[in-house]
Amino acid sequence: MKLNLICSCLAAMCAAFVVSSCSSDDEGTTTVNVRNVYTTGCKTEGQPSQAGSAATRSPFGAEYVEYKSKSDGYVYINHANVSYNCCSEKIDVTLTVTGNRISVVEKETDTSCNCICPFDVSYEVGPLKAGKYILVINSHNTLHEINFTYPSDGRVEL
Repeated sequence: MKLNLICSCLAAMCAAFVVSSCSSDDEGTTTVNVRNVYTTGCKTEGQPSQAGSAATRSPFGAEYVEYKSKSDGYVYINHANVSYNCCSEKIDVTLTVTGNRISVVEKETDTSCNCICPFDVSYEVGPLKAGKYILVINSHNTLHEINFTYPSDGRVEL
């Protein structure tokens, strides 16, 4: 009899543990991340500009950011004509999220050359829920802040 009572109590405690472990206070929250990072590499038309030279405008046009909502909750971001060191074959992209503020850091992998040239850096950030966001891009030690609503598409000249 005591064995049945102990087994019944143990089974009830196990069932309560399983049920409580299935629910969470953070239910429905997701981690925002960056994926599918791609860079064009140095976009050259003639010779790249020497670092510190007066030629700071790109023959490819002004620096800008395009963003486009995707059906899977991610937003595609293309940061075009951003100036980086000519030797950087790859740009690393990391992010942090605080509330509705998404801070992206684009970082050169190689700064050994004495020249700069325009790059296009694209990546996806998400998944995002519908709402207003502030996208902060820190590229080449310059801070760019973009206000946008997800889902939406747009272009911002920097």
